[in-house]
Amino acid sequence: MRPPLWRALWRGLRKRCPGCGAGRIYKRYLKPVSACANCGAALGHIRTDDFAPWLTILILGHILVPLLGTIDYFFTPPLWLILLSAVALGAILALAVLPHAKGLCLGMMWVLGLRGDEQH
Repeated sequence: MRPPLWRALWRGLRKRCPGCGAGRIYKRYLKPVSACANCGAALGHIRTDDFAPWLTILILGHILVPLLGTIDYFFTPPLWLILLSAVALGAILALAVLPHAKGLCLGMMWVLGLRGDEQH
């Protein structure tokens, strides 16, 4: 029996198996395990493709744009400093958020029975 969608999303966001919540979904940084070591739920066949990067960009855009705009408005640093900090902060945050976003996408697709290769 599959859990409710909200529970699978929460478990995926925490990088845990959407079925049981105990097993890990990655064997490396973004490489999903073929099956959960705890409950045996098949996860390796699910292709999230561009959904996780799109979600990461959406989240980071809502964080970085207001933050950098506020810093520019109140402190008026040189442009090179804003650009340097935006690129550095954006790269660090993207690397931190991407596995969680992919886990969320993987959990959603698993509970809905999607594989990522459906035809339109």
